[in-house]
Amino acid sequence: MNGLTLLAYHHGHGYGGGYGGGWTDWIAHMVVSSAIHAMVYSFIFRMMHHLTLGEAAALVGIVLLVMFMWGRSRDRRGW
Repeated sequence: MNGLTLLAYHHGHGYGGGYGGGWTDWIAHMVVSSAIHAMVYSFIFRMMHHLTLGEAAALVGIVLLVMFMWGRSRDRRGW
């Protein structure tokens, strides 16, 4: 077994570790996940290609701020 196979078994994808499909389901999941990530990153890079450096920095700052505030609002401990 190679390192990826051991990693898959460690995360419960081998011998019906709760998912029932074994390593072939893990490989299928990795392929689909990679394709989705490629489409998302392609969209983001194409969108940001048309922005200036200042506009891109402002957009990233706003997105990070919104994500931080959303994460804090979901935290049980509150602010």
